[in-house]
Amino acid sequence: MKYTEEYQIEFKDCDENRRLKLPALVDLMMQVSEHQLSQGGAGTDDLVKRGLGWVVTQYHFEISDLPKPGDQVILSTEASGYNRFFEYRDFGVSTADGKPLVTVKSQWVMLDLKKRHMVPADTKMMEDWGALLLKKMPRFPRLRARDNYEHIRPYRARYDDLDTNHHVTNSHYFSWFVDMLDRNFLKEHIVTAIDIKFDKEVHYGESINSCMDLVQDDIVTTYHVIEAEDGTVKAVCELSWRKI
Repeated sequence: MKYTEEYQIEFKDCDENRRLKLPALVDLMMQVSEHQLSQGGAGTDDLVKRGLGWVVTQYHFEISDLPKPGDQVILSTEASGYNRFFEYRDFGVSTADGKPLVTVKSQWVMLDLKKRHMVPADTKMMEDWGALLLKKMPRFPRLRARDNYEHIRPYRARYDDLDTNHHVTNSHYFSWFVDMLDRNFLKEHIVTAIDIKFDKEVHYGESINSCMDLVQDDIVTTYHVIEAEDGTVKAVCELSWRKI
């Protein structure tokens, strides 16, 4: 069951190059899914009453272009399937006349907010959304942290970085990734694909290191990891870029 809504891109959503910022893109994805889930009694407020929350574990993005301020876009989302523990959700951003700009596949779990562990998928909820029970898990790229990274920068998880699951919201990781890149690089390149896997939560006040390598072959790729001070991997990400 696909859900769509119209949205006008605002200046606050965009960077100095007038392109939609990656954290803002993810926030819009969360907004449209929250609107759909709330209509079916599975939104944030509904789940918090049950001591539960949605947590993303992996994303795969394909990006042909990023909208600019004033652009009218169509945001879309649908639950594409589930199995015992995972729920799969697709997202899209397209132009007003239907041209795809961004397509996203994602994998989610339901988290017990008190015990901080995942719980089995709610079968009735999935059936109500028309999501299919999957016999095989959809394949996402296998991401692993590299042995060494050339660029490392420390950060601290702030209060404003948290969401209602009481950990750093997934969109903020993209701020940590993008901040590692040179300003001129960001003026001259646009991201075309993103793969990210979230391994561990980042909590309030926690100090982390954002690490990056940039590799320029036929395709420019940046390799990222978010690590705790003791080296525990929190998230691994790969971004592909093209020159404008």
